Amino acid sequence: MSTLNLRKRLVSIARQDVGEMEVSRNQSPTIKKFWPSTSYPEGYNNREPYCAAAVSYWVDKWLEDPDVLKAFGFTKDQAEKWRCKSARVFDWPDWAKQKGLLVMGDSQNHVLHTGDLMVFDMSHIGIVFDDFDTHVRTIEANTGATGGRDGDGIFEKTRARSLAKCFIRLLP
Repeated sequence: MSTLNLRKRLVSIARQDVGEMEVSRNQSPTIKKFWPSTSYPEGYNNREPYCAAAVSYWVDKWLEDPDVLKAFGFTKDQAEKWRCKSARVFDWPDWAKQKGLLVMGDSQNHVLHTGDLMVFDMSHIGIVFDDFDTHVRTIEANTGATGGRDGDGIFEKTRARSLAKCFIRLLP
C-alpha cells in the first residue's frame, strides 16, 4: 500500500509555515512554536539556528495524525518516544540509523520520496517534496531567498542533490 498521501501530509504541515519571516535574528512567533518539540526548548531564547527545530515540530505534528500513527504501528506515546527531538542537524542521521530507517547518500540512483528529509553537508535540514535527478525541491526553515543555512525565514527551495550529506526516509 502506498504511503504517498500520508507523506504529503507532512509536506502540507511544513508548507503552512512557508513565507514566515524572522522579526529579529532567529526569532518570531512561528519560530517560537518549533522549540518545545525539541529536547532543547531554550534554543529560542538563545537565538539558535532553527532548521532542525522546525523539522522536529513538523514531524511531531504529523505524528498526531491517526492514519500516520497507524502506518507506523505506533500509539501516540510510542511516536513521542520514537521521533527525533534534536535541534542539532547532524544528530538526525544517527537517530535514523538507530531507528532502522533508510539513510541514503546523494547518488542519483536513489529515488527520493515526498516527505524524505534532506540533511545538508552544511549542517542544515529540510523536507523533500520533489526529486529532479540532480536537484530536489525542499521546504526549509532558517534559510533565505538566496539559499544558505542561516537565513531569515521559511522557504521552498530548489537544491542540488550534491549538497546532501544524506537523505532519511521516515515512511516507505
